[in-house]
Parts: sequence; C-alpha cells; structure tokens
Amino acid sequence: MKLKQKLGNNFKQSIKVQDRLFKTKSDYQKIEIYESDELGNILVIDDEIAMTQKDAPSYYEMIAQVPVCTHREPQKVLILGGGLGGSAREILRHEDISIDVVELDEEIVNVSKKYFGTLSSSLENDNVKLTISNGMDFISDSEDKSYDIIIVDVFSHNSQYKELFEPTFYAQANRVLKDNGLLVTQGGSYREDIQNHKELLTNAGSNFWIAMPYNYEFMGRINNFILASKKYHPTADIILQRADLIDDLHYYNSDIQRSSFIMPTYINKALLGIAKR
Repeated sequence: MKLKQKLGNNFKQSIKVQDRLFKTKSDYQKIEIYESDELGNILVIDDEIAMTQKDAPSYYEMIAQVPVCTHREPQKVLILGGGLGGSAREILRHEDISIDVVELDEEIVNVSKKYFGTLSSSLENDNVKLTISNGMDFISDSEDKSYDIIIVDVFSHNSQYKELFEPTFYAQANRVLKDNGLLVTQGGSYREDIQNHKELLTNAGSNFWIAMPYNYEFMGRINNFILASKKYHPTADIILQRADLIDDLHYYNSDIQRSSFIMPTYINKALLGIAKR
C-alpha cells in the first residue's frame, strides 16, 4: 500500500505503508493513521500527511526551540493548534514557562493519546492549560500584551485554520504579544511553491519589525517556518547558554538555528523587500 500526496503545483510524493490503523471524520476534518516501517505512525489529515513519528523531533524542536532560545526571558507561551502535544513538550524542557494550548479539534488530542503518546503526555503537565476552542476567537478575547511567544502549530494554512494566516490575525497577535514578543508560524516551502511562501511571509511581517523564514527537514524535504519578532533577532540574539544546554534533543542546536536562516541566493533575491531581516 502506498500513500500519495501532492507537493505544491509540480511535485508528488509516494510513501510505502503497511496498514491503516485508524480512520474517522471529526467535525472539522478527515483523520487517518497509517503504519510505516520507515516513518512509524503517520498522521494524515484531509489526505495530506501532517506528521510522522520519525519527523516529529525535527518539526517540533525547530518550531519551539528557535523562539524560546531567541527570546530573552519567555514566561508565557500561546500555542494555537498543538493538539498532538509536541510543541508543548519541547517548551517544557525549559523551566518556569506557562503554556496555553488552544486546539480546535478535540479528536486530534484523542488520536495523539493513542498513536503519539510520547507527545500527548505533555498536555497533562501542570504548566500546560489545554483549551478546545477556535484559535482566532481565543486570541481575539485575550488581553493586550499577555504573551511572550505565540506558536501557530497547525497542519495546513489552506483549510479550517486559514484565518490564522490572514493579516487580521497578525494584527491580533501583535496586540497580545508583549513589546519584546515574537511569533513562529508555518511558511510552506519556498522550494515547492515560492508564490505561496511570499504571501505567507508578507502577511506574517505586516505587523512586525523582523519577519524571516527558516528551514527544517520533514520527510526528506526542506520546509519553512516563519519567525516574526517585535525586537529579538533569531541569529544575533540567540541565547547560547540556553540553546546548547537542553538535554536529550535529536535535531536542534545553536548552530542549526543560525544556519537554518541562511537561504540560497535565488531565494534571497525572490524575497527581497518581503523578508524583514
């Protein structure tokens, strides 16, 4: 059996799987779990691969450790999405940070408990508050300057989460972040769809002094997150003593953080006037 998915407008990917372990239709999306000898359990949402056990370390370490190791003294983090628990798990490697996780689809949380247990256990930590709610509604109701970091940990920017990538969302994010706050969100892939990446980067940077894409590995491909910041720069202000003293990491280190923001010349040219460095 093979899983096939479209990557941008020009590519497709095929993955050998052994069996489908689970299938359901929640109020928001179709959710499936497949078993793979190479990738472990694979989460598929609306026919797109969202997460694999093998790729979880690189994805979650890069979406969470980069902002936490850039901010001078993070104390309160908001994760929009995050129902698998991986982002919260990474932030919990650091002391004295409280975390709000706002997941739209409770079925994602339930699936994680059964098929991604090492991730989901973080959601039961005393420093984590899980709320099942619409992320845009939650942030609209949040107080001004109430968070140090916001992480948008959702699986697609084209589905029920689309409003989390619009300019109105970034205006709200700017409002609820403190004066030195920063945000990390999905950036698609500049290799697979540069126009889509430009649109995501433009929207993310609309209310921030810094807006930069950075790379991470996922299923043998280079994908992108976007870091938007009011003050701190992700390479100039990286906290080395924090970044290099985290125990039991698989992918992230301070050198990876700095190098992940280096882009090929043709991408730098394509993003000229869009990326804010």
